[in-house]
Formats: sequence, structure tokens, C-alpha cells
Amino acid sequence: MKILIVGSTSVIGRALAEFLTSQGVEVKLAGRRDADIFFDLSVLDAPPAINEQFDAVVHVAADFGGSTDQDYIRAEMVNASGTFSACSLAHSVKARHFVLLSSVFSTYSSRDPYYGIYALTKRHSEEAAQYYCAERGMDLTVLRPSQVYDDAALCRPHQEFLYMIADKAQAGQSVEVYGSHDALRNYIHLSDLTEIIKRVLQERVAGVFTCANTQSVKLSEMAGAAYRAFDTADKGNVVFWPDRQDLLDLPPIHDFDLYSRIQYQPRVGIEEGYRRIKLHRETYS
Repeated sequence: MKILIVGSTSVIGRALAEFLTSQGVEVKLAGRRDADIFFDLSVLDAPPAINEQFDAVVHVAADFGGSTDQDYIRAEMVNASGTFSACSLAHSVKARHFVLLSSVFSTYSSRDPYYGIYALTKRHSEEAAQYYCAERGMDLTVLRPSQVYDDAALCRPHQEFLYMIADKAQAGQSVEVYGSHDALRNYIHLSDLTEIIKRVLQERVAGVFTCANTQSVKLSEMAGAAYRAFDTADKGNVVFWPDRQDLLDLPPIHDFDLYSRIQYQPRVGIEEGYRRIKLHRETYS
């Protein structure tokens, strides 16, 4: 199996490439920096000339947007138009399988509390991939992971709260939560996500799938797991600030159909996740 990963600077892309290579898979990275193949998603009229063929292309590059008009336009260009570019690249290298890493946020509507430009443009990216792959006869897998984290905090820019809890627990300090609501979250560990993608590639499973932990957790449960991991349960606790606006639940996740298809489900729960973070910090501090 020969795989091309679009997103050479993505944390997920680099981790996936390393993992697949360790499993004996031939992998190349495409992107603007630190890549085997230079590929700019924003350049729509100049596809790279590649004299290689690949069995599958995995598209993990994404833009998380922002609040300015320029952020909106850039996110749409990267996430939606960029997906067309990645699909075209897959077609040019004779790939028969295209895997798009989307997000559970793509399922959110304007009525959901955390809906934003990222959710909107990730939904557009899915629609782009579905249209292109149907037109070109290419198998498509859309994976919608929940919030992704790792041991080394490479995912921290997008999961600040999870790592802040680790910081507080390590220091034996209290975790402060705005409002009085113990909000629900769902996290999937990077090692589980890479294993899932590997199996999807091996089995060539096509379709649109949620890719989340089977157990969502409350904020207090996250803090408790972190205190136990760092052995500081007697020094800190969770403090709610009822005079502040409540943090709201993320929409519940119930669809885990993918896992029966690939005979695997996430194995790293929040307890194990915080133990891994603690071990990494001890090992590399």
C-alpha cells in the first residue's frame, strides 16, 4: 500500500505518516513545507506534476478560521476549495480511495452554541469531496473526529482547556470553571485516530463516519482524572464560578457505526490520556 498524505505540517498528518511508516506502509507527504511533494492547496490552476501513483490520498490539512473577514475567506479557500485541489491531486496520481479528515463540528447548525466558520467550511469540504469523488468514480471516506489531543501537547493550540487542566493538576492547583454547569466534552487520542485511519485504508471502508470516543466526559471528570494521574487529588479541586456565563455542552455523539466495520474502537479514555501526558512530561522535562 502506498499512501499520499496532504498536510505536511499538520500534527495529525505527521503523526499518521510516522505511524503508517512504522507499520510498513510506503508514505509520502504533500504540502508547502517539510514535504516530499510541494503542494499548495490555495493554487487551484497549477497542480503539481507527479510521476508516481498512490493507492490512496489522505487529506488532513485544514484552516481553523477566526473572526475577521479575511479569516472567513481563508478558511473557505483552504477547507472547501482546497479539498477540490486535494481531490484533483488524488485523481492525478491514480488513487482509488480518498480519505477526508473532517470534524464533528461539520454536523453543527447555526442553532448549536459552538457553530462557526470552521464548522461551516468543514461541511463545505465534505460536500466538495462527495461531489468530486462521485463524478470521478473514486471511493470516499469522510472521518469526523471529535477533539483530538496527544501526549506531547502538540494539539494544545486547539485544546487549551484539556492541557490547562493538566497544568493545574500537576501544580496541585484548583481548576476553575466558568458558570455552574458541568459541561460535556468528547476527546479522541491521536494514537487512536491514527489506528482508525490505518484500518480504514486497509479495509477501504467508504462512507461518512463519526470518529469519537465512545465515552464523553464532564469537566469535573476530566479534572478528577488529571488529579489522579498527577497524584494531587488531595491538593486541588474543581471550583465553579456561578456568577459567570455557563460553559455549554457540545452536541451529544451517538454514531459509532465505523468501529464495527473496522473491528476497533478508541482505547485511550481520559484517565489513560492524562496518565500519558504525565509520563511524557516526566520523560522529556
